Amino acid sequence: MSDLMKQVVQEVLKGNKTIISNRVDNANRQPASASLGDIKRPNYQRLKQEQRLSVLENSSPPSAGYKKPAAQSRPNGLSDKHFNEESISRLRSISMAQGKVSRKSGVPARGGNRQAKSAKMIGHTRNGGCVWFFPDLPQELMGSFHRPLNRAAVGAVKMPECLPSYLLLVNEIIRDNQDIKFYISWERGGDAPFTAEFYDDDVDRLERVMNEIYQKLNRRSLKHFETFTAISPSPWLTKQLNISLSVDAIAILEGVSYYSSIVLMDSLLKNFENTGIDYEIEEKYLLLKGNYHVISELVTELKKEAGRLTSADKMTI
Repeated sequence: MSDLMKQVVQEVLKGNKTIISNRVDNANRQPASASLGDIKRPNYQRLKQEQRLSVLENSSPPSAGYKKPAAQSRPNGLSDKHFNEESISRLRSISMAQGKVSRKSGVPARGGNRQAKSAKMIGHTRNGGCVWFFPDLPQELMGSFHRPLNRAAVGAVKMPECLPSYLLLVNEIIRDNQDIKFYISWERGGDAPFTAEFYDDDVDRLERVMNEIYQKLNRRSLKHFETFTAISPSPWLTKQLNISLSVDAIAILEGVSYYSSIVLMDSLLKNFENTGIDYEIEEKYLLLKGNYHVISELVTELKKEAGRLTSADKMTI
């Protein structure tokens, strides 16, 4: 009996080892009937495309189990038609819209057309005059001028005395720049200060004009005397000079005294008889008016006589 029982026990033990071994092998082995179609593999191309589009769509990030694949080149054998053109277009739009480009705008902050300029004094003349330029004044300061027009810029001139050459200068400016408005304070006696204001919407043009005025006034202040001629003077100019009749030309001599002008006219009337010349002797200047050709000849002689007279005065002093 004992031998028989031992044999039975041994057979049982052998059978259990076989069962355990089969269970272990079966647990580690894939079922033979499982098809390859059931195996799930990640589509790396689609996942990479969805990750890029998530910038625009604010979609949720990929699952925690997904790891971003390394950058890889286009698989061989794929043509361009396999790419999603719509997705590529959207990606291009994202890169254009979200890129931050630093730019410095050249457009001025005020008005959009130009930089705001500050008022300034252009300069003093040698005979005590002054020229100013006001390019961009506040509205409340425009009332400080004689004509408070709604203009962008103002130019001003102040001279210590009234001379007719200043009228010629103003006449020249308004003739060449008809959009410029102006105001003047003028007296024939010459003792009162001369004042002129110019108003213009074109700031750059008025600044250029005011600089030219200063240069001309400053050059004239260097000379002891000067002659000026105007052909076919305008009605505005003849009115300021109190010339009632229409004349071909006028000539002005500045820089000689009242009695010196009498000396010069005495010489002209004796040397040029029957010329039909008309004249006016003022405290600060001598005015000739008449035919242009006669005026031109008299002005040439007048310069010579004024030069001699000025030299004689210097020698006397």
